[in-house]
Amino acid sequence: MSREFATVLVIGGTGHFGARICRRLVTEPGARLVVSSRSAESAARFAATLGGMPSSSSVISAALDHHSDAFEAELAALEPDVVIHTAGPFQGQDYRVAKACVRCGSHYIDLADGRRFVAGFGSNLDTEARAAGVLLVTGASTLPGLSSAVVRELTDGWRQVDAIEIVIAPAQQTPRGVATIAAVLSYCGKSFKVLNDGRWEDRYGWQSLKPMRYWQLGTRLSAVCDVPDLELFPLRDSKLKTVVFRAALESKLEHLVLWVFATLVRMGVVADWAPFAKSFQGLSRLSRRLGSDLGGMRVEVRGLDGSGTPQRREWSLVARQNHGPEIPVSPALILARKLIRGALPLRGAYPCVDLISVQDFREEVSSLDIAWRTETEVAEQ
Repeated sequence: MSREFATVLVIGGTGHFGARICRRLVTEPGARLVVSSRSAESAARFAATLGGMPSSSSVISAALDHHSDAFEAELAALEPDVVIHTAGPFQGQDYRVAKACVRCGSHYIDLADGRRFVAGFGSNLDTEARAAGVLLVTGASTLPGLSSAVVRELTDGWRQVDAIEIVIAPAQQTPRGVATIAAVLSYCGKSFKVLNDGRWEDRYGWQSLKPMRYWQLGTRLSAVCDVPDLELFPLRDSKLKTVVFRAALESKLEHLVLWVFATLVRMGVVADWAPFAKSFQGLSRLSRRLGSDLGGMRVEVRGLDGSGTPQRREWSLVARQNHGPEIPVSPALILARKLIRGALPLRGAYPCVDLISVQDFREEVSSLDIAWRTETEVAEQ
């Protein structure tokens, strides 16, 4: 950055993930933080809790609605160097925020988990981003940001990767924002393509229930979900035969309810559950009492190591004290810090695949109650 400080604007800065980013970024040397919300009052109140009043030089607040006609002009007036877009759900969003960033000359990072949004990001924006000399990154979250970093570390030096399975197992006590719930419900019962044993096959969101055991978490039910990794990993590696993603909720009851919801969508009784997200948030608050503060993640890879020996490697993470929600925001924070420090010269538009490392993640979450381990074994032929 050419100025003494970098102005970092967080869209949705008072929300479930945006607030976490603001709390962790406010102490970054050389950063001037702009907390934005559709409500000026909400933004100002939250900014005041970050150690500086909204009128201070290190933290200010702004009213900003990325759906409004005035958004681009209001964004430009704030002169951000880096914009972090957390206002989901991204399923169904277009690229207007990223395009507005290009036109005002700011870098852009989002936490998108919508498969179509993330998969089409580069082809829609790369030429404009390069011409403007800015970096645009989508999916700077658990998927595909952290997942791709883990896969790269697990398979370093391998001849061939045959299969990747990723599971996220959130803690029951973790608060869930409306956007998160809407994203979960958006593909409930909807069909999507997965690569299975070399063939593209149909799966249905929140179905194909399967019990699975996790390090320090015990056994949980899991269900298939539609995520960007299902499309991005086969594009990165043409030799891949299988890519699977599952979500493993702690509450079996919630899993069964989502399975029923998915069945109703497949039967044509309900077209889309996402519009009911706000109503379900109340039920989610009640169900938080039914579980623990332990969440986790598992990445399993199979293939041939450097000597051609079949291998299975598994990376298992556990997050305690409800620190799990700090994981999805960490890739975005890693990239933002690098941009602020002038340590990321890359320009163009990309999904967050291989843009961070596990070591970057280790440093970012070092103060949190998060741990992981890796296991390796010779796999069956």
